[in-house]
Amino acid sequence: MAKFYVQSGSVQAVVDSADLDRAALWVVHQVMGKTLPIEELDDEPYELTNIEAPVRGHFLDETIRISEVGFHREDALVVDTLETFRHWYELFQAVSILSTCLN
Repeated sequence: MAKFYVQSGSVQAVVDSADLDRAALWVVHQVMGKTLPIEELDDEPYELTNIEAPVRGHFLDETIRISEVGFHREDALVVDTLETFRHWYELFQAVSILSTCLN
């Protein structure tokens, strides 16, 4: 896995991830996990690991900047936060439906 430097708003995180999109999703998940009551299974390994998790009260900007080199890079990939959030929410709904079906 590659190491990605992800920043948006007040969040700066270093994420080990398979790709840029998953790194952005993980940061959205970490921020939303502090906002929504998300219960996680302790035994489930995450595909993305080693994040310096943001603390309560952090927020995201309109865009998420992702680089394999470091923070504040001119050559960072810039993705739309709302689009990443929509993708995260669809995944969140799918997992919720699956967990309901399994119980």
